[in-house]
Amino acid sequence: MQSTPTGPGTPETPGHDTTPGAPNGPTYARHPKTYFDLLLALYCVLLILSNIGATKGVAFGPILTDGGFFLFPLAYVLGDVVTEVYGFKAARRAIITSFCAGAFASLSFWITIMLPSADFYENQTAFETVLGPVPRIIGGSLLGFLVGQLLNAWIMALIKKWTRERFMWVRLIGSTLVGEFADTLIFCTVAAPILGIQQFGDFANYVVIGYFYKCLIEVVLLPITYPTIGWFKRHEPTYPGAVSR
Repeated sequence: MQSTPTGPGTPETPGHDTTPGAPNGPTYARHPKTYFDLLLALYCVLLILSNIGATKGVAFGPILTDGGFFLFPLAYVLGDVVTEVYGFKAARRAIITSFCAGAFASLSFWITIMLPSADFYENQTAFETVLGPVPRIIGGSLLGFLVGQLLNAWIMALIKKWTRERFMWVRLIGSTLVGEFADTLIFCTVAAPILGIQQFGDFANYVVIGYFYKCLIEVVLLPITYPTIGWFKRHEPTYPGAVSR
């Protein structure tokens, strides 16, 4: 029986060792085991979806808000997880990446609206009505998000520098109070006229209710945020003292 040749020049065959780094195997960059990329993807998705939902004005009796009210606070909770576990530099990277993703989404919606409609397409007006305000609202949302989230992450990291692993509730709530105020004020100033809010009283209602609601959500979700951060600290291999399970 003729033996099968082996060596560097042997063609690749079924069963050939293609393990990265092995002879004749494909070469890839190493991807360290971390949960940061998953959190980053969630960050981007939450921001884009909340910006789309924000194009709808919502009223619960005298309370005025927008359709993204139940999504956007989750971005701050997620931001707290990233900052607490990975630090300010990683949080800044996630914030800027999400900012770019939101800007690209806005540009994509604008281009799609501007494209000529096919003769059989009858929903152009509805499409523009729903997504038309998105680029302008995203402009305010992105600016508020960028300023508010960076303040939130910076203050949280600063307080952790002072308190170490203690008093996590102080940095979670304290950073939110500052970050959400800047975010809400900037966003509402841009979004209010687009949503049809013209009177100063309605604008003040929009800002105050939105701010207290977002801060309240942060407090209500503390029983979930605490164990979530704890889970990531235990399972993230790069966190000091982490024990993977």
